[in-house]
Amino acid sequence: MMTDKLKFRRHPQTMRSKLFTVLIIFVVFALILLWGFQVFMLDSFYSRLTKSRMTGAAAQIEELYETDTHTFTDNLSAISLNNDFCIYVFNENGNSVAKIHSDNGCIIHVINGEALTKLYHTAVENGGECFETATLSEFKGSREAEKAVTHKHYRLRDRILYAAVKETTRGTLIIILDAATDPIIIVKSVLIVQLLITSIIMTLVAASISNWLAKKLSRPIAEVNRAARKLTEGEYDVKFTGESYREIYELSDTLNQTAKELKKTDMMQKELIANISHDLRTPLTLITGYCEMMRDIEGENTPENMQVVLDETARLSSLVNDLIDLSKYQNGSEKFEKESVDIDYLLIETVDRYQKLMQGKDYTFVYESVGPTFAMCDKKRILQVIYNLINNAINYCGDDKTVIIKLSTTAEGKVRVEVIDHGAGIAKEDLPLIFDRYYKVDKVHRRAVTGTGLGLSIVKGILEKHGAVYGVQSELGEGSVFYFEL
Repeated sequence: MMTDKLKFRRHPQTMRSKLFTVLIIFVVFALILLWGFQVFMLDSFYSRLTKSRMTGAAAQIEELYETDTHTFTDNLSAISLNNDFCIYVFNENGNSVAKIHSDNGCIIHVINGEALTKLYHTAVENGGECFETATLSEFKGSREAEKAVTHKHYRLRDRILYAAVKETTRGTLIIILDAATDPIIIVKSVLIVQLLITSIIMTLVAASISNWLAKKLSRPIAEVNRAARKLTEGEYDVKFTGESYREIYELSDTLNQTAKELKKTDMMQKELIANISHDLRTPLTLITGYCEMMRDIEGENTPENMQVVLDETARLSSLVNDLIDLSKYQNGSEKFEKESVDIDYLLIETVDRYQKLMQGKDYTFVYESVGPTFAMCDKKRILQVIYNLINNAINYCGDDKTVIIKLSTTAEGKVRVEVIDHGAGIAKEDLPLIFDRYYKVDKVHRRAVTGTGLGLSIVKGILEKHGAVYGVQSELGEGSVFYFEL
């Protein structure tokens, strides 16, 4: 049982079936709404409308009674004909004023005075008017009504009765109106048949359209999914196409860009492995060779040979440390402790250290500064950035072997550090990739004069953790300017 539940969770409803279900539910809801208003609530709507018409007719009768005495009955006949009402009007003494009969099923013309009096008192108790819904069989107190029912001259339908007591200048006027509900019953029967046919047609049409639409919408997504499976299998040359809808087109475009970046990353990863293997193999080969030589050849265990082993061991250790640092910056596990640091003092110490370190190798270090300048940063990590940028400049400084370090401030008050060389420069298309791991502008891996070749990637990781602005400005044959702002 648990296995079945897990299988169900792993295979949710497809877009096609879900869209089909949603559209069918929508159509069913629309039909229920239509049936509710047109059939089940039709009685209520008809009743309200009829009561409103009765109230209006009573007001007309009251006005005619006060203003028109000669044609009063004729006007009542017109009101009865226009509204399909039976009308019974009498005065406060119970004397009939007018009686208009328009329907064979009328109640008010076959009931006795006791029933009419009851309607009158009900209207008085309700503030001058009242509505009743009844059938002829409910008025058993009337001998005429009983006779009509017995002889089946009357159709036992619900009737709407309205009684109004009007105070006029000619005295109290009691108006009784009777309206049949037969029309609504007929209309309801017709509507039920029509809605039944319409519901069947709408359901079939909706099912066909929703099935077609679901196929049309799901097909491009299914194609994108098939292509995405190839992408997960390492086939990065796959092409995503989706021209049916804008959203699918945008998704395809995004996936094409993703495939392009994945292909690039895969190539760089292979290059990274090859380059690291090369950088690891070289010192290991030298260490192994010198150790074997010192073991097998008498007199080769000299301080010079031991120094070569120590230098290559240090280079190997430096490469491993750089790989560890790079991994920490990329996974976010390295913590930074920021403090106020005098960048000018930091650069003076660094330049002085490089001048001593590279003494006798014809390198020139030039430092240009605006004086003591402070910035909030992790001193140890920013020093690592400066070292790596200077190492990079040494490796690519060109024939003049000159490295320029410049300290300045920006208009926004930030501290700007620039490391400048006069080397071969970097092509425009290579600039966005220069901070990637082991990216090679000349596509030929060579051993760095100093450092491990991972310096710029480490620089990127540290500066991004500081939220610093960084970059490179370069042109072929004009050298390069690496900078960052804190």
